[in-house]
Amino acid sequence: MACEIPDLATIAHYDDYHQLDGQANSSAKKQAISNTRILDNLRKGFAVVHLSFLIWRAGYHWATFTTSQMILYVLTSGLSIFLYSTLESSGRPRYDATGTLISAGDDMNAEGLTAYMFDIIYVTWFTQVMVAFVSSKFWYTYLVIPAYASYKLGPMAWSFLRRSSAASRDAPPEAAKSKRQQKMEKRGNKGQVKYVR
Repeated sequence: MACEIPDLATIAHYDDYHQLDGQANSSAKKQAISNTRILDNLRKGFAVVHLSFLIWRAGYHWATFTTSQMILYVLTSGLSIFLYSTLESSGRPRYDATGTLISAGDDMNAEGLTAYMFDIIYVTWFTQVMVAFVSSKFWYTYLVIPAYASYKLGPMAWSFLRRSSAASRDAPPEAAKSKRQQKMEKRGNKGQVKYVR
């Protein structure tokens, strides 16, 4: 059996590949560390906000803690906990039994849906802290979320509705066909069979 000796180009390619792989692992490790830090801080924030609300508002000011406030607290907390669990499941890094990084998780600093989830959680915290320490009227602050959604989605919906109504309005009626189109249809309706003598 002959042993093949790789040429220098193959060896150089192999070294470049492993160097790039190491850089990719370094980037994934940085993202995993960042995601872990962000999610741990989010968990601590949840603990502080909810404990302060429950101790101060529900405990110390029990006489003014109404059923409607309890319902609002449960609904807003439920939404923020759902968003947190979504962020946790998608962003928490996963390791194997030996401690090797399997997945760094989704980037928690990404724009788009991830940022909106964080924004909703932060608005919830602000609302709950202000209701606990200042006034129950701060529940109206939560209306910022649907207002912002309307602000972002409204123009898209409006342009879609305008385009669909303009398309139906600009469509030519069936009777308004050109003479050429009418001739082509007439020819199409005739039999296509020609008899040759």
